[in-house]
Amino acid sequence: MRTDDEHVADRLRWLDDEPAGPPRVDLPGAIREARRRRRNRRVAAAGAVALGVLAVVALPVALRGDGRAAPAPAASPSPSMPSPEPRPTGPWQGICTAALLPVPGDPRGAVTGGDPDGRWLVGRRAPQGQGRLDFGLLVWEGDRVREVELPGSMQKLTDVNRAGLAVGSSLGDGSDSRAWAVRNGEVIGLPVVTSGGATAVNDAGRIVGYRNLVPGKPWIQRPVVWDSYRSQPVDLPLPGPRWEGTAVDIDEDGTIVAAMSDGHPDKPARAVVWRPGAARPEVLPLPRLPGGKADRFLPLSLAGGWVTGTAERDTKVVPRNGMTSYPVRIDLRTGQAEVLKGVLWAGTGNGRGWLAGWVADDVPGVITDTRSVKLPVPDGWRGDRQGSVNSFSDDGRVLGGKLESDDHVRPVRWTCR
Repeated sequence: MRTDDEHVADRLRWLDDEPAGPPRVDLPGAIREARRRRRNRRVAAAGAVALGVLAVVALPVALRGDGRAAPAPAASPSPSMPSPEPRPTGPWQGICTAALLPVPGDPRGAVTGGDPDGRWLVGRRAPQGQGRLDFGLLVWEGDRVREVELPGSMQKLTDVNRAGLAVGSSLGDGSDSRAWAVRNGEVIGLPVVTSGGATAVNDAGRIVGYRNLVPGKPWIQRPVVWDSYRSQPVDLPLPGPRWEGTAVDIDEDGTIVAAMSDGHPDKPARAVVWRPGAARPEVLPLPRLPGGKADRFLPLSLAGGWVTGTAERDTKVVPRNGMTSYPVRIDLRTGQAEVLKGVLWAGTGNGRGWLAGWVADDVPGVITDTRSVKLPVPDGWRGDRQGSVNSFSDDGRVLGGKLESDDHVRPVRWTCR
């Protein structure tokens, strides 16, 4: 299949959330190339995890400075409703089933986040029409789906808490990005930050994300926190004057993790942590890997006191990108880093310190503290077992993501026992 460059780029933005693809290529080959290039980009500046925003404007107001401590956690919300279906009990066996999620109209879509219980999943549908980057958003509660429209383009919801409060971002008409919350179907613009985005929310309603610092350079970012969707954002204290990056996740106790570097293009991505009440952030040490210390560590999530992510070290023995990638979890209670068995290029973690995501051969899978499990496809699925995972419940029983076949992308929920 031959297609024009712009159409390829638009389709790959839908598949990979970032532009890719060489000129004059067939779509399946371009997708394979995008996957290869996406692996290489995982070790780029920490701002790359922010949502693929293309262009921005500077924030017109000054936020509070570096000298203050991270805010204390807000009050806990009311307990969420129980899951409509009984959950499996007993030890996690890694036996999973897959089901395609309902999407109104065009069935193409992808899960982009979920809550710690797996009751809520958020995602987006495929862009409609050639050359368009306008994404309708979706919120699933079980098998019930609600459509949500955010202004602008490149819309994406990245997280949702147990109460169903979702957060995300979109690209505005003036090429500036905007942070949003969605509550009971109502779209709420987060205060002040008109060039930035929201990446995660906890059950107390505290939201983290980033603001862009330099017009036209969306990879230069500053991590911020909102106490609630009604609150003004606060700059998080930096480890040093040149550090930049984005907040990736927030735990239920208010601890925040960001992917950052010190501003030099040759400096690697690091995990930076703000604990409640601490006056300064903590730069986590690079973990030890087989053969030596990691050259970089990219945090993907924070839950239950576990920072989970991918660590890499340069090597001359791996084809294509010259690097070996290891799934790593760091216990913030002890500071101990542990390399898990398996290969993971992207994904998310849960409250057990497990990881799920895009494992070897582009297959979605789970890596626990004892084993690695590849996730199945739904009955009747005719495509390859290629895809990713973007939501992983704390008990390991519910996962959300997508499966890909050529240019067809479908949202999937896996349930495990």
